[in-house]
Amino acid sequence: MAPSDEKKNAERFEDQLERLEEIVASLEDETVGLEEALDLFENGMKLAKSCRARLGEVENRVRQLLEAEEGGEAATAPLDGGDESDADGEPVS
Repeated sequence: MAPSDEKKNAERFEDQLERLEEIVASLEDETVGLEEALDLFENGMKLAKSCRARLGEVENRVRQLLEAEEGGEAATAPLDGGDESDADGEPVS
């Protein structure tokens, strides 16, 4: 992907995330009517799905880069910080 495409996608993701945050704030507002809330919820679900897909693409790319850097060894640690473990894979207390 060309650098300009990467920048465009990054901005798009950030814009989607910002819009999703606005939707959540609107849904928390008790003055929003039922139909508007339903429309907001539907749009929010679409945005969340799109953001998850983009994050999955980025996670795969990071894994590829780590594998290439480590001589082909797969990185096993989740990117979300999930289960904490030390360099030997033992859980950290």
